[in-house]
Amino acid sequence: MSDPSFCAGHPPRIACLATHAGHAGGAAIAMERLAAALRVAGARVDLLTRADMPAAPTAVRRVERILRRGIRHGRTPLSNTLLTADWPAWDVAGHPAVAAADLVNVHWVAGFVSAAGIRRLVESGRPVAWTLHDMRPFTGGCHYASGCEGFTTDCRGCPQLAPRLHALAARSLARARRRLKGVPLEFIAPSRWLAGELVRSRLFDEASHRVRVIPNGIDLDRYAAGDRAAARRRLGLPAEGLAILLGSVALDERRKGAGFAAEAVARAAAELARRNGSPAPLVVTYGSGELVIPGVACRHLGRLDEAGVLEALQASDLHLTMAREDNLPNTVMEALACGLPVVATRTGGHPEMVADGVEGWLVAVDDAPAAAATLIRLAEDPATVRAAGRRGRERAEREWDARLQARRYLELAAECRARERAARVTESVAASGRSTTAALAPSRLTPAAVAALHRGGPLRGPLRRLRRLAPWR
Repeated sequence: MSDPSFCAGHPPRIACLATHAGHAGGAAIAMERLAAALRVAGARVDLLTRADMPAAPTAVRRVERILRRGIRHGRTPLSNTLLTADWPAWDVAGHPAVAAADLVNVHWVAGFVSAAGIRRLVESGRPVAWTLHDMRPFTGGCHYASGCEGFTTDCRGCPQLAPRLHALAARSLARARRRLKGVPLEFIAPSRWLAGELVRSRLFDEASHRVRVIPNGIDLDRYAAGDRAAARRRLGLPAEGLAILLGSVALDERRKGAGFAAEAVARAAAELARRNGSPAPLVVTYGSGELVIPGVACRHLGRLDEAGVLEALQASDLHLTMAREDNLPNTVMEALACGLPVVATRTGGHPEMVADGVEGWLVAVDDAPAAAATLIRLAEDPATVRAAGRRGRERAEREWDARLQARRYLELAAECRARERAARVTESVAASGRSTTAALAPSRLTPAAVAALHRGGPLRGPLRRLRRLAPWR
């Protein structure tokens, strides 16, 4: 697959920016999958992470440690999901991979690129698309709001922070809004839910910001149903019984609702034990931490790499998530791709992935009794479980094929390049009447020259103004 808007001798070049790469969390995994699909589609993809940049000065590292320690000790019991300040601020616009890119695709960049860094990226002359993986880009620091609506106004009185730190969240949002107001930015949201939250936020500028929904993708050749019996033998699981998979990077993250999932399974197991002939369910878990469910056989697999997650999926019968907030979770996508139906809460992007009674079943947030009733029904009706799993796989093939995601990103890159060319033509026409400026401005600058201008130090402001006047932009 290739994009016709890019000539054969110049495949699209995309720079993906993220704090971390590899199996370092859901956002990093999603970005790595996208990069792999784009490469298969013919694009040149450069991954740029914080580890690829020079070490920050000592003073910057000291401030960063102080902020992290202050936030860690200033959290309230409401949430233990990550909360970060809009600092530090690496300037990546001059990096060769960025300067040479047809599209700069920003991903999860907390602790790496701040709002000021995003603005500098745009000002460097590269088209920028920011893929959202959580709410952090448009809040005062929280990665999920825990029901708070502060991000729609000014983030004052943040319920996730002690009063002494309330000013931090408010100032962080206000600073980001000032930096990004009027900056032409393309946001990409994997779910309609997250796109809607962005548009409701105080940061979103209707005049200059745009958002489109492009769901994440997955390699459907790799993630598929396997030999269930063989996978169970390898993991030391019983051959029979409903195997319920509970997986997360951190099982003790309260947002993931593992406690409500444990309650639901315990209720279901107790009821099934009272019914003659009903096999007891077993639970397979993975991630940091450990989930103990009294009276239920649990097999905790610890932290897994991709191959381990795939084996756990192929050994299980369904996936259970009682998350209280989530975007378009990899765990749900992986389960459906492997033919496992999903019992999930009706929150975030879950309803966009699971139609109630089709690919799985939806329950209200924190409603462990309803989830337990669903599990009891499914434990006694394996044919329904298998049928929903088949429909889940069909849904994955229609909507989350990594090749489809790559094609949509290549179309976006082509659109950005076309807009850039049109803007240059417009500037050139306008500059034809400004002979003095035209005489001073070069007709073409290489990416390295653009990067040099960007690093202009004390002259950065005048150079930016010159760049806006130049016809080569």
